[in-house]
Amino acid sequence: MKYNRKIKAVLFDFDMTLVDSSYAIHHCTNLLANRLGFKEISREEVLSAIGLTIEDSWRMFWGDFRQEWVDFYRANYREEEQARLRFFPNTRSTLEKLRSMGIKVGVVSNRRYARRPVEYMGLSPMLDVVVGLEDVERAKPEPDPLLKGFGLLGVSPLEGFYVGDTDIDMMTTVAAGCRGIGMTTGNFNGKALTEAGAWHVMDDLGEIPSLFVE
Repeated sequence: MKYNRKIKAVLFDFDMTLVDSSYAIHHCTNLLANRLGFKEISREEVLSAIGLTIEDSWRMFWGDFRQEWVDFYRANYREEEQARLRFFPNTRSTLEKLRSMGIKVGVVSNRRYARRPVEYMGLSPMLDVVVGLEDVERAKPEPDPLLKGFGLLGVSPLEGFYVGDTDIDMMTTVAAGCRGIGMTTGNFNGKALTEAGAWHVMDDLGEIPSLFVE
């Protein structure tokens, strides 16, 4: 599939799109669970929650959320979580290829302070914009994060793609008025991503540059 309309920007989700964070989040969330005396969660539960805000994730896991838990997690486990993040194949090469084609790239995430893991993974020099939850009033699937990202780039949503791995990501593309590329690297298969609004579905980030007519 080729896309002939001029695309000026490709924005990416972070967790389970650019990096496999499931093992890192699984490990560190269970460190917190043990500290608080809560039940441990499975990696499958982590995958089902990735894409949600941390507040909604923990309410799903434990039926409650308190800010002091987040503060403790960030103070004690953030560095360990970041150290366990792993790139998916072709992450860096895809970003470099898109930039070489004159396409602006960025990250739009439901993480608060998304710049920190982005910087830790060495991606900042490859990105034109990073939008985290602290930059908007409403999280995905509301369109605010994508509209913020495209707006900072001076690009219309009609001139951009958003790449993500969850139904929330694809619903956000519909709300924002851009085309969504669904990645099967997370908890959703191609059928589920398409039903949520994906324009196209891929298994590997390395396929993305092939969409463009040069």
